[in-house]
Amino acid sequence: MLLACMALLCSCNTEEDIANLGGETTASSQTLPSDSSPEGYDHFIDNCKYDHYSAEEYQAHVLKDGRKPVSEVKEEYTSLIERMMSDPQNCFTFENTEVMPFPDISQVSAVVAKANSITCEDAWSIIEYWLDKWGLSDAVDMDTAVLDTKISKDRGEGEIPYALAKDVWSETTGDGFMILDTQHCYIQIVGSGIGILSHGVITDYVGSKRGEKISRTLDPYDAFGEVEKSGRLYELKDEAYELIDSSSITVGEAADIVYSFYASCNSEDQEIYSVDVVCAEDRYYYRFNTRQVFRGVPLTVHEPGHITEYVKKYYMGGELGKVYVAGKDEVCAFCGSTGQSTAEDLIEPQDMMLGPEEAMHIVYGIMSEDYRCNIDRIELCMACYSTPNDPDRPGTFMPTCWEFTGHSDVSGKTIKIDVDVLTGEVGFIEFGRGNE
Repeated sequence: MLLACMALLCSCNTEEDIANLGGETTASSQTLPSDSSPEGYDHFIDNCKYDHYSAEEYQAHVLKDGRKPVSEVKEEYTSLIERMMSDPQNCFTFENTEVMPFPDISQVSAVVAKANSITCEDAWSIIEYWLDKWGLSDAVDMDTAVLDTKISKDRGEGEIPYALAKDVWSETTGDGFMILDTQHCYIQIVGSGIGILSHGVITDYVGSKRGEKISRTLDPYDAFGEVEKSGRLYELKDEAYELIDSSSITVGEAADIVYSFYASCNSEDQEIYSVDVVCAEDRYYYRFNTRQVFRGVPLTVHEPGHITEYVKKYYMGGELGKVYVAGKDEVCAFCGSTGQSTAEDLIEPQDMMLGPEEAMHIVYGIMSEDYRCNIDRIELCMACYSTPNDPDRPGTFMPTCWEFTGHSDVSGKTIKIDVDVLTGEVGFIEFGRGNE
């Protein structure tokens, strides 16, 4: 799918300037009058829905009042955030809140994204490329090993879930959904490019130390070893560890490898969200958590593995790709999405937007005054909404939002609150096991 790196940050709001704005604060007893929300916002949290997939629907909800120039919000971002956090309302708190930098943009957008599907021939070529890169071209017979994952076939032993790719190309729509799962490697092609890639570097090393055989397909899924340190790229970029191939490169040098990987996959609009330094037995590898960037704004993060609660008619998604570097030369494993998505502006990009204070006031106005939560992270991002089981609304709707991520003091669950910077509408979700 959709390389924008952290260098896109506004010079007046560097990561070092704003990373530690969150201090110890105490919730104020002051509440915002219910009529002080920007004009046009007319529903409460239990009626939240986000299904403005047409330009007409969305344009009708764009606020006429309460917005300010994007350039002004960008210039005053740090002070706006400081002021907002200094006066918490209801039962909200801002303790040790991480504030993500304001992106280098002059306009904000709302887009509809549709995943492209590459052809069977292109998917086949991608697999050939990686087999050649790993020196496995002679070890793997693609004609008998590459499977098409869209068509089931009866081979005399009942229907099986996959068919040999070359046998069924003419029976598909031309989309390349393929999988190669052998003792040598694991490659999965989905959507617009690579979904999973593994050469088994990490599992082979761990298995050799433990004296056991570990499936190479587990590399992108299983975190072999213990996370020794996590943080943002700017925090860890100068640190170096001995990697599995015995080389010692910095996290920043490994990040260059990650960006080169995405560029080779025609997937340049990506940024590194965070980095994990993982100790596998007695050596290390780096795991880079990545996400797409649309119109200069990063996509919201969605970490898999949670039990998610769906809210009304929409699903709040996002992504977090995982790219593994265990040596000085290349990416050894990947799980996520590559290639390009088609993103179309729903309406013309706008020069005006809600500021973070105005967005938070909307939240105060619709959340119960006794709903206790701490906001752990604040950022401007592209939210990600889809409507499950609705064939009339294809694609994913992505408005630019102020996103407030935190945890509920009552349920113990993670919360995510999105406030659309153009309409003031709110998306809300609690997820995770919480206090169960």
